[in-house]
Amino acid sequence: MKKYIKYLILGLFSCTFFACDDYLETKSISTFTEQSAFDNIDFATKTVYGVYSILTNNYLYDSYIWFYKADCDIEFGRRANNASYQNVAHYATDESTNYIKQVWDLWYKGIEYANICIDNLPTSPIWNDAEAKRLYGEAVTLRALFYYELICTWGDVPFKVTSTQAGDEYNLPKTDRDSIYEYLIQDLADVEEYVPWMTTTAERITKGFVKGLRARMALAYAGYSLRNKTFETRRGRDWEDYLGIARQECLEIMESGKHQLNPDFKSIWTNLLHYNQDLTNKEMLYEIAFGRGYIGRIGKVVGIYHSSQSKYGSAIINVALPMNYYYFFDKKDIRRDITIPLYNYNSSDGTQKLITTPTLLGMGKFRKEWIVPVVDDNLTFTGVNFPLMRYPDIVLMFAEAENEINGPTAAAKEALASIRERAFPSDLWPTKVENYVDSVSVSKEDFFNAIVNERAWEFGGEFIRKNDLVRWNLLGAKINEMKEEQQRIMNSDPKYADVPTYLFWKLKDDGETIEMLNPDYRLPSTAIAGYTRSTWWANMSTSTKNSVNTLLNDIANGYDPVKNNHLTAINVQTITESNGVLSNDQIP
Repeated sequence: MKKYIKYLILGLFSCTFFACDDYLETKSISTFTEQSAFDNIDFATKTVYGVYSILTNNYLYDSYIWFYKADCDIEFGRRANNASYQNVAHYATDESTNYIKQVWDLWYKGIEYANICIDNLPTSPIWNDAEAKRLYGEAVTLRALFYYELICTWGDVPFKVTSTQAGDEYNLPKTDRDSIYEYLIQDLADVEEYVPWMTTTAERITKGFVKGLRARMALAYAGYSLRNKTFETRRGRDWEDYLGIARQECLEIMESGKHQLNPDFKSIWTNLLHYNQDLTNKEMLYEIAFGRGYIGRIGKVVGIYHSSQSKYGSAIINVALPMNYYYFFDKKDIRRDITIPLYNYNSSDGTQKLITTPTLLGMGKFRKEWIVPVVDDNLTFTGVNFPLMRYPDIVLMFAEAENEINGPTAAAKEALASIRERAFPSDLWPTKVENYVDSVSVSKEDFFNAIVNERAWEFGGEFIRKNDLVRWNLLGAKINEMKEEQQRIMNSDPKYADVPTYLFWKLKDDGETIEMLNPDYRLPSTAIAGYTRSTWWANMSTSTKNSVNTLLNDIANGYDPVKNNHLTAINVQTITESNGVLSNDQIP
């Protein structure tokens, strides 16, 4: 796919350096290898690519991204608990849950890899080369990202910023996350000038992502989270200062002009699924690199359902979108039908078919039929990259931080308006952009709620919503709201009077894709010539309602809004290996 991927797949670093048994323990590092790895730029580059390989592998490992970041108001694991990753999605892990140890170990292996690079590059003979400093900045950023993922999943965690040497204590206690964030956020500031702005690829860390990650981590620090041992939910200790850091970083990215919105929302996703990087607009600040035929299952396990009869090859759905999410969008919002297609390829003849079972609503941004070249069933891995950060995230983080500090200023309003301008045709801007932004800017609280909503509409299916809701202390409220809204649709609540009882649709002349007549309004139930009439969600059967409720109950039974138990259990084997230093003091 791209020249970097061969190093990510081979994991050169892991082959030439060491393997980890325990989460901080290493074995027999070769002196020759460690010294020679940083003697020249070529070797050092391959070594840092080995750090990237951890990111690639952990985001794939048992679908980390799909389950550890699911079950919120717009994304949920669509299967019952299974003592492994579905339990993770449904807030139901305990010490015996499978797969949580592997993810923990991989993040710490990546941290050790990064620490070796960070320790050795400044004392290497290549240090005065700008490329060496770039590699150093990439290693520092990857280490920060790995710790961010650990903190989001487990809260306070062991913290180590030097490579493991003989005689080191392997069994480190947990460090308070505020201290970890403070160290790493400063660390990122120190390397910003080492890393260039994006020019040729979104698969390597560039200045925009360093600054964007710093903003994302600063907002996480400034936001709320469940605290180990005390089980209180509170902000970071110096949260107001970190709002300012987030605001400034986002402002600098915006003022640089190095990244901007792609004017066509759909092309963001077709570019991604065509293995193209948008180096004109540079909306993608960073994509995790996968390799077609080697690794990465976007479209195959996350996207929309394809039966074996589909000419695009089969695809399953591990995570789905709730039905009320479709009707949460403004019906004129361009993002809606791209994010939530109302069809899949579940027909016996391999054509599109209307989704009448709402638990099968897939993620349209990653739909398999958009992948070019086609990935049939002879190819397990699609190799489509995963978008870890887009420019709209920067703009909306700025608007959020600006509002928190100064209220809904002209700058905050302009940022929100810029996102909505792409979401609506220009002839609707007076009402959908200008009037709307004015209407939500009457108070700081109203503007904040608008940001909460806008991030839902912009990032559906991209797996950043759960972390957002945690830091806003809204996870429980939004899960309950989602469940209530789905019940209202199923109970024909007057709020959803426009949701059809029957939807009329037909195949277009191409013989594959469908045309829907009335997704947003009701028609009489009498037949319409040329259209298939299907029972729609406002008139769903009892069995369909039961299937929806089963999934809602999995979320309801796992997540406790009073306890705010959003953190994951540490596996019993990890606890045993720590000789009693670690415990599940993050589980209320």
